[in-house]
Parts: sequence; C-alpha cells; structure tokens
Amino acid sequence: MEPSENNRGSAPSVSERLTAATDELEALEKLIIAEESSPRVLSDFRDAVDNIRQTAFAVQQWTELQQQRRDPYTVLGRLAEERVRRATQIAKDLTIDLESFELGLETDGLTDLFRAVGNLHERLARMFNKTLV
Repeated sequence: MEPSENNRGSAPSVSERLTAATDELEALEKLIIAEESSPRVLSDFRDAVDNIRQTAFAVQQWTELQQQRRDPYTVLGRLAEERVRRATQIAKDLTIDLESFELGLETDGLTDLFRAVGNLHERLARMFNKTLV
C-alpha cells in the first residue's frame, strides 16, 4: 500500500493528514533545537507555519460560526487583513532579496510581479487619494 493511502485504500482524510503534519512538525521542532540551521531557511519556515496557522484559525472560525448558525462571512475581513499582513512581509523580504542581489532580471516571475505591484500601487494610491509618483 502507498504511504498516502489509508486502510480503505483511498487517499487519507484531512484529519489524518493534519495528524501526520502535526507529528512531522513536532519532529522538526526537535531538529531545529538540536541542530544549527540557516537563519533564512528558519525565517521562511516560520512564515510558512504562520500562514498555515492563520488559515487553520480562519477555517476553524468559519466552521464554528456555521455550526452556531451565525454569519461565517465575518471571517472574510480577517482573512483580507491577514493577506495584507503577509503581502507586506513578502514585499519587505523581496526588497532585501533585491538589495542583496538574490533576485535579478533573470528571475522567473519577476516581470509578472512588477506588473502586479504596479496595479496594486495604482489602486492603493486612489484609495489614499495620493498622486502616483
């Protein structure tokens, strides 16, 4: 049987995958404490864990509100706030990457990023009633 299959021969449930991921994270925690790791890799890992933590929290809130027959759409505002927080952090990280020459014109996706950031800047400028520089 494949490792991704459970006793019924089908793909594991979300609960089974979450349990396995929890076990793996606990094992990783011990390794992180015991061994030296790159600060950059640790920072990226922390960001990834934080992102999944925020997503799990929002899904949990959504489910609880639905079960309580309350409006789950109130969670959407918090999800938007979290996307803004993550985008801000990613922008700061990319700025550091650009300054340290880890990114260059040959980096895949950089042109698309440039366009997306430009579009975002235009919309934010209108929102804040400021002229584009």
